[in-house]
Amino acid sequence: MTADRCHHRPPLSPITSPSPHTQYTSSAACLLANPSMDSPDQVSSTASRLPHRHVVLFYRYFLPTDHHAESPNVQHGGSVQISADGSNFGVLDTATLHFFQNHSNHYLPLLQRHQIALCERLGDMKGRILISIEGINGTLSGCGVDAIMQYTKEMENFDLLTEFVVPEKIHENSSIPKPGRGRLFANIDWKISDVNDDHMSDEYHEPFPDLKVQIVNEIVNTGGTIHASDISEHMGKEISPDEFHSILTQAQANGGWVAESDLSDDGPVNVSDNEGLMGSEARISGHNKAKKKEVVLVDVRNTFEHAIGHFIHPHSNTIIPHTCTTGKDPSSTNTTGNTKEDLSLMQRSSNSAPTPAINPNTVTFSHFDSNFCSKYSNVLKDKKVLMYCTGGIRCVKASAMLKKRGIEDVSHLSGGIHRYLEKYSSDGFYKGKCMVFDQRVALDPDSFKTRDEEDSKNRASNIVGKCIECQTPYDQLSGANLCTVCRDLILICPTCRESKHEYHCDRHQTWKNAYFTFLEGFTCEELENQKSELQRLHDSYSPPKEHKNVRKTLRKQIEKVLDRLNELEIGSANVDTNARRRCRTCFESDAICDGLCWGFWKHSQSRHQQHDDDKLHPIHEVKVGDRVTPGPNWNEMRLGSKFLPSTFTDSKKAKTGLDARVHTKLQNNQQVLKKGTVVQIKSWGSGGRENDCVAVLWDEFLQHGRRKKNGRVHYSEPKDRDETLLHQAEIYRWGAKARNGQRMYDVKLIHPC
Repeated sequence: MTADRCHHRPPLSPITSPSPHTQYTSSAACLLANPSMDSPDQVSSTASRLPHRHVVLFYRYFLPTDHHAESPNVQHGGSVQISADGSNFGVLDTATLHFFQNHSNHYLPLLQRHQIALCERLGDMKGRILISIEGINGTLSGCGVDAIMQYTKEMENFDLLTEFVVPEKIHENSSIPKPGRGRLFANIDWKISDVNDDHMSDEYHEPFPDLKVQIVNEIVNTGGTIHASDISEHMGKEISPDEFHSILTQAQANGGWVAESDLSDDGPVNVSDNEGLMGSEARISGHNKAKKKEVVLVDVRNTFEHAIGHFIHPHSNTIIPHTCTTGKDPSSTNTTGNTKEDLSLMQRSSNSAPTPAINPNTVTFSHFDSNFCSKYSNVLKDKKVLMYCTGGIRCVKASAMLKKRGIEDVSHLSGGIHRYLEKYSSDGFYKGKCMVFDQRVALDPDSFKTRDEEDSKNRASNIVGKCIECQTPYDQLSGANLCTVCRDLILICPTCRESKHEYHCDRHQTWKNAYFTFLEGFTCEELENQKSELQRLHDSYSPPKEHKNVRKTLRKQIEKVLDRLNELEIGSANVDTNARRRCRTCFESDAICDGLCWGFWKHSQSRHQQHDDDKLHPIHEVKVGDRVTPGPNWNEMRLGSKFLPSTFTDSKKAKTGLDARVHTKLQNNQQVLKKGTVVQIKSWGSGGRENDCVAVLWDEFLQHGRRKKNGRVHYSEPKDRDETLLHQAEIYRWGAKARNGQRMYDVKLIHPC
């Protein structure tokens, strides 16, 4: 599960029904419903408990199965192969599934609250859970394995039709199914792993900072490209780690080719490694050739995941260009539309370095269909395609994408890399680390199996990643090392990192001398050179319609450079020759932030901090319901203006109850500070021992959560009010520690007159 990297307020939703993107944080609903109730979250304090040392990864697509079958090992929908243990698909007959889908507005919020209550009851479990009409996708951490096992047990026994009351209004085309047929989570493939001391930089660090349960449109985002119905009709074959390994072993022994059936009467046809594609085709003829297929191995994950670890390709000769991306300089583009750098082949000889699986070069999975499937489906039509991802969830949709484009022989690894490494660890075809989306970041292959003390002297030999600048072996991903253009994770070694203030990913290497987020350290001459190069890059992306987004990005940067030049010319700004490196996420200097301030990377106790905790000032007292306004550490580059916009008086929100004095000031073009209310208090980062951040609901959004009825402004139902407020609240630091020992306060209290 990937985290949202930017500080954007989520889209607002009407309060009459829960938003499809509603997000709850533990205990917040109760606090909002009754702010006066006693709660450890109400007043900032220091928490003390055992750290989380176990993680469970799981997912489930809600697909129909034949309710007459004794087990989910059935084929349905024309082409879907259900795994033998039913690991990926719920035991739902068609009638129950349709009933759930027709009443999802009723059941999804109930499932959301059920997950929050269950996790809190089992020892304050933390993590991320996505719930959708198409399924569930989650990763959770707990203090002990007993809590994890109890969670899996209760989920396995959960029955939608007995746990929740049926809707008051039944859809006209629906009938209420019998209890016992709503076991949404039965037979899930629960992947449990430990959190060892060497996975964390501090004994108090934990995999996740908090619990978030979110209702979404898709449990794996494809931008609507693949729906649950597409999975039922088009999904490829799910194969076990043993079968996956066996195919790769056979392909390696036969030059990348395997028999279409493992039980071929003619047996395997051996192909010499030195023959190549043409030689093998010449030798495999007639009946035998028809029974052989070339294996093509595709990594469904994102580029930064592939960079630190991947499967080794079994001698494939298939020509698959690296996916052409908009970040490449189109001046090197040939008439075929691919860049010169992109025309590298997968071909290798017996004495060449191992070839990694094909990397589709995607930043997010939603780009997989457009970046890879649409361009290379013709190349893959007569191949045996094997796909893999971390846990198997992305492959379900990725295989459907390829099969919808006419590729018949598509299989994917059941349980993903996780299950394969449990069986084969470092002795298999997977080399390097496996990215996990929590504070462990990435695990070695041997971390997935139970073992005694092991010798790590050969650790360096397993490094497959390379520094993007010097190309030396390096595989340490960090939330602090982001491309300054797209904020994609990159690999950059400590030596190269120290020599640069900003970094560029592989897609944006041609922009590295022109595109910078922070301009305060550049002279007028340097800025003029940047402007010229940015303009050249902009003009080179042709035709404009096909590159409108990248051209827009470059135009905005040109305008930013022109604004900075104007500031220097009129004397309103000066060149800062000693400008420090700044965090690409929060924009603070490296004296304040080490770059690990977002997503699952976020933690309160930075490993780079040099201060003494005993000398820190205590956190200022704050409680739910307190009124706040932008404070001393409010960063407008990251958080936006601290003032209400002058156009706010013209909006519908302002007409629903804005204070008359504020309304008058705005009409007179006077600046008015934003004001808001604290709705939750919690820990800023993973494993935090202090409640050092607050969730604030700003007044301008509070007005949007109300509506008029009979001339009065009110909320329709308490639950609607809670969901809307939580949806619009934003997180700010309240005493979070900076690297220099400073307490950071993005907001401050408004003291009554």
